[in-house]
Amino acid sequence: MLGYNEYLIMAQEFKNKTRKNIKETKISYPLGFLMDMKDTVSPILIKRIQIVNTLIAVVILSAATYLVWNNYLRPATGEELVSEMISAAGGMETWANIRHGQYDRTHKLFSETGEILRERVETVYFDKREGNVKFMVDHKTAEGLDVIIGKDQDGFWAFENELFVDARSKSDELGMMCDSKFCAPDCAMAMAFYRFSMPFKLADNGVIATNAGKKALGSDQAQVLDIGYDQKTGKDRWVFYTDLENKLIQKMEYHHHTDDGKDLPEEYFWSDYKEVDGLMISHKWTRYWSNGESLEEYTYSNFDFKSELPRHFDERPSGLVAKN
Repeated sequence: MLGYNEYLIMAQEFKNKTRKNIKETKISYPLGFLMDMKDTVSPILIKRIQIVNTLIAVVILSAATYLVWNNYLRPATGEELVSEMISAAGGMETWANIRHGQYDRTHKLFSETGEILRERVETVYFDKREGNVKFMVDHKTAEGLDVIIGKDQDGFWAFENELFVDARSKSDELGMMCDSKFCAPDCAMAMAFYRFSMPFKLADNGVIATNAGKKALGSDQAQVLDIGYDQKTGKDRWVFYTDLENKLIQKMEYHHHTDDGKDLPEEYFWSDYKEVDGLMISHKWTRYWSNGESLEEYTYSNFDFKSELPRHFDERPSGLVAKN
C-alpha cells in the first residue's frame, strides 16, 4: 500500500504527462467551424465584411467586362467612324488651316466599249475663309476655248475668249448644271468641292452617321458608314466604304433625290491617294458600266493651297454687268 507522499508524487507525474500530451497534440478544425466560432464573437461585423468583399469582386468583374467590351468587342459608333476617317485623312485642324486654293480636274466620259465620248479639263478655285465657300472655274473646252465662270456682288458671270456670255446658259451647255430648278451655274463646282471635302464635312451639324457593319468590296472587306441628315439639314444619303486598315474612303455612294422625289444613285471608287500639305487626297474617282468598263473618270492634279487667288476671283474681269 502506497503512502501519502508516494501518492502525491505519482499524481503530479500523471498531471505533468497529461499536460505535455495535450500541448503536443495538434487539433484541426474545419473552416466552417472556425467561421462559426468567429461569428459567435461578432456575427454582424463578419457579415458586413463578407458583403463588402462580394461587392468589391462584383465591381472589379464588371469593370473588367466593360473594358473588354468597350475596347475590343463593341462596334464603333457612326461618330467614332467619322472621327477615324478624319484622322486618317489628315485631321480636322489640317483641313481648317486650308483657307483657299485651287486644283485641276480632268473629267472623262466613256462608252460601254471604252471609247472616250467627252473630256473636260478645268481649274477650280475656292475660298472658304468666310464660312460659305465661293468658287470660280477656268474651263478649257475640246475646241480650245477658255471659259471662266464666277460670281461677284452682281451675280454669276461667264467669260468666254474675252467676251461675256450668259452664265447659266454656258454652264448648262458645258454640262455643269443638274436637272433641278434650283440649280445654279456653280453647281458642278460646289458638288465637286463638297465631295472633295469628305470626310471632313461629315463632322458638320445635322449629320446622322450610322455604322452599317462590314461588307465585301472586291476581294476585301470594308467598313460601311451610312450618312443621313436631320430634316432641317438635308434629304440626300451618302454611303462610304473605308479600308479596314488605313480608314481611307475606297467607295462612295451618293443617293440624290430629284425635285420629283426620284432617287438617282451614283457610285464612285476612290483611288490613287497622295499626301498634299498634310492631307491624304484621292486623285482619281471612277464610275463603271455594268460590264466593268469605265463610265466616268475624274482625275485631280496640281493642288495648290498657298498661292493667292486670281485677281478676278471676287470681281468679274471688267465693269460690264451681264444679265444672267
